[in-house]
Amino acid sequence: MKKKGNIYIIWSIFSLFVISMSLRASITSISPVLKTIQADLQMSNVSVSLLTALPVFCMGVFAPVAAKLSQRWGIELTIAFSVLLIGLATALRFMATFPFLLLMTAVLTGIGIAIAGPLISGYIKKQFPKYSSSMIGVYSAGMGVGASLSSGLVVPAMHSFNNSWNIALAIWALFAGIGIIVWMPIIKKSKLKKSVEGESVKQKNQLPWRNRYVWLLMVIFGLQSGMYYSFATWLAPKVQEVGFSATYAATTATVFSIIQMIFSFIIPILINNNPNRKPWIILCALCYFIGIITLIAGSISPIISAILTGIGAGGLFPIAMILPLDATTTPRDASQWTAMIQFGGYIISGAVPILVGAAKDITNSYNFAFFLLLFISIILMLLTLKVRKKKESNFQINELKTTST
Repeated sequence: MKKKGNIYIIWSIFSLFVISMSLRASITSISPVLKTIQADLQMSNVSVSLLTALPVFCMGVFAPVAAKLSQRWGIELTIAFSVLLIGLATALRFMATFPFLLLMTAVLTGIGIAIAGPLISGYIKKQFPKYSSSMIGVYSAGMGVGASLSSGLVVPAMHSFNNSWNIALAIWALFAGIGIIVWMPIIKKSKLKKSVEGESVKQKNQLPWRNRYVWLLMVIFGLQSGMYYSFATWLAPKVQEVGFSATYAATTATVFSIIQMIFSFIIPILINNNPNRKPWIILCALCYFIGIITLIAGSISPIISAILTGIGAGGLFPIAMILPLDATTTPRDASQWTAMIQFGGYIISGAVPILVGAAKDITNSYNFAFFLLLFISIILMLLTLKVRKKKESNFQINELKTTST
């Protein structure tokens, strides 16, 4: 029995990693072929930025839906359905030969990611309560691998398929298909506990709107996510603007994704036994700050900028995901806090790539646009001063529960 339990735990970790690979590939595969899409479909910088901004907006708007759907189908099955939606929408890009349909695929992938994200956090809190930080690292690393492969191979894939960016974008539906297959044993296992989970979900199904600390975490999540998606969208075009080839620009974007992936796994492990998250957030935001300055200055290789910003992105996202887990005690609470944080956070972050695109259209240069990101990194460091230690957060939650009873 113990051996079977260990095998299931290993499979749970593996399947969590694999299914997470599909949660960013549909977004990060856009940047290296952005200029090709823009020229082919005659889209402005603002309209083409919607390919990244729309899914991010949807990831916010539809995040609260996750709790209701999981109440009906359970966490594990709802995750599978949401990943299926991501896969179908990504595959639809094969036929997206005009802007409206391509933008619709962005909306659908965003809805799928919006539902999966909070529920995966709830699943981690339920399945790995003592190792939440490390498992967030596995979750983040899975997304990082998917992002790195999609951004690094989309240009070679386009060349292999007779310069068809449609096929090059659609093939990343494979991640979703494989993810669902390896997730099936998790669904089967969850059905044995369905009645118990159903009762626990029905106890309470509302978001913590009146909690000020959740709002702080929402803004932090939104700003760090907005910076990530801005770089995922505009890093390669920025590198091309200063005279580098499309291949070199794609390589730069890949380096950013790889470094982001590596540190999204390493940093959660490093902070697992350290309840104070502040120094790590400030360090990562500082890496962003220095990386943006080097990119604007142009005197240093864009690869160095990609490494620095990749470290910043790699650390900030998992920490932003860990903070609501620090402040909650049950899988249900973790899902609700994460849903609210992602609801507002992704709406905030969705606006950032659009602002960058608009700044480029107005000034005809990326420098002013990246100064906006520099300003955001400073705000992020200031907000970090209000972040609580892990045991402070848990104490306040427990205290609130005691007071309310």
